[in-house]
Amino acid sequence: MKNASAIVHVGPALGAGFTEYTVEFEPKGELGNTSAQRFLLCDGRVVTLETEGKRHELGARGYAYLSEGFSHRVAAKKKSRVAVIEKHYERLEKTEPQRLLVSNEDAVSSHALDGDSDLQVKCLLPTSRS
Repeated sequence: MKNASAIVHVGPALGAGFTEYTVEFEPKGELGNTSAQRFLLCDGRVVTLETEGKRHELGARGYAYLSEGFSHRVAAKKKSRVAVIEKHYERLEKTEPQRLLVSNEDAVSSHALDGDSDLQVKCLLPTSRS
């Protein structure tokens, strides 16, 4: 990280099999690669995700999934905040992991959890590779 701070919410030190933290970027802040798979969720101001020579702008409710070891950089021009979840990939037999997924929560419909219409959830990552 450069010009950024991490606020760790949970991690292996607390017995979890993953790490969840918030990155608070200062102007010109950066977040580099990780050896784990990574999920990013932007809460407002725009950050730029750079992968394989391409740039993806993540604004309010924008998110990205990057597979384990996928080379990338997240950069912020202004103060920004991004929620991050990292976990080492557990390979399933005959299943290739998604390499990169960039989208926005607004593009995903919600559904009631356990039939409770007052409790709406969104599945941001695909449950199958179709």
